[in-house]
Amino acid sequence: MARAIGSEGSGNWLLRRRWLLVAPALLFLWIIAQIDKTNVSLIIADSTFLKELNLGGHNTELGGLMSSFFVGYGLSIFIWGFLVDRFGPRKCVIAGVLAWAITLFLSSRVGGIKEYLLIRFLLGAAEGNLWPVCNAMTNRWFPVREHSRVQAFWITGSTLGTAVGVPVVTALMLASGWRGTLAALSLVSLLPIALFCFVRDWPREQKGINPSELRDIESNRKVAGAAEPLSFQELLKSKPFWLITACQFASATTIYTLVQWIPSYLTAFRHLSFKSMGGWITLGYVLATILTLAVGYIADRTMQRSLAGAWVSLAFVIIIVPAQILSPIASAVTLSALIGVASSTGALNGALMQTLVRPEAIARGTGVYAGIGMFSSAIGPALFGTLISYLGGQYWGGFLFLGLLNALGAVSYFTLYRVSIRARGSAAFSREREGSYISARS
Repeated sequence: MARAIGSEGSGNWLLRRRWLLVAPALLFLWIIAQIDKTNVSLIIADSTFLKELNLGGHNTELGGLMSSFFVGYGLSIFIWGFLVDRFGPRKCVIAGVLAWAITLFLSSRVGGIKEYLLIRFLLGAAEGNLWPVCNAMTNRWFPVREHSRVQAFWITGSTLGTAVGVPVVTALMLASGWRGTLAALSLVSLLPIALFCFVRDWPREQKGINPSELRDIESNRKVAGAAEPLSFQELLKSKPFWLITACQFASATTIYTLVQWIPSYLTAFRHLSFKSMGGWITLGYVLATILTLAVGYIADRTMQRSLAGAWVSLAFVIIIVPAQILSPIASAVTLSALIGVASSTGALNGALMQTLVRPEAIARGTGVYAGIGMFSSAIGPALFGTLISYLGGQYWGGFLFLGLLNALGAVSYFTLYRVSIRARGSAAFSREREGSYISARS
């Protein structure tokens, strides 16, 4: 029954305009955004940067560079959510990308840590358009039974962007230093605008779209048996919404804390060379990308998204501690691959949201759940750095913190699953009573 409702029944879904144009545009946007936000993980491992800004041993301040980004990111997502619903995702993409480029260029001119913290905050505010834009485009362009896989597809930009970014940024830093690298990345940031010149806000506005694909999109907007989507006001009173928000906090904190601190952990604590480290991290990110796509596909096929999130979160808890006692190379690959847990749960969170809220409010709903999750996640990189200093240069406390955080995520997903089971049972009981009443009346 589930397959008959889904878009798989229409055949060749991968050859549709939404998968050949819209999904790659969203993926590319995430790749560039990820390079923009995570280049700092390599910069703080650069001895020249540390000497120029006098930051050697200042782990809390270094962790604050990622945390300040997420304060701006989390706060601005609320605003971007309303802007996307008001002006459309396409215009908001272009405005946001231009702001990314400007702030990155300014970061290449900083002279001290306070100035850099401010620039990172502004970059985060500019990149706050990412989640509302991508969730709005997913809602408008893709049938509901493709939501997990398409969100997994574009959110792999978080791992692919790092996989591509690590060797690229490393090469740029070796060639032109950290300032030249940031200036070059400001130009790279403009590239997504070229793709979004060809993407429209709604399928009906897209020139050349096949009528059968348009019908496929518009006729598959709801899962059979699911509750009616909520308005924005109703959403804020919904228990599942706040459980998804908690899951988003765990997901965002995990991925960006790991991205920030893995390079320093490997070079400063495990004594891998800066040059060789990049290749092993890249391999781990490739594995993380495969994991994210696999989880998204399985979640769509089974339509058990909350259970999928619970199991991968538990896998993180089980693996994170042993990953630290492996050889330096195995540790580099394993820790980088674990980022795939956070990126896959991030994709599942978005897919769960798509069925919870009405289409006209999806960007605002995204602004709230992603905004709170991202803003709260600012604690992660800074706390990780504080724990390193408190433990005398040891990293195990930070990794233990991430393990506990994902245990919280697993509990939230299991609770969400139980809530959804009770809701379905209640809906089925109501339909049965309504049917009995109609039969009695007739």
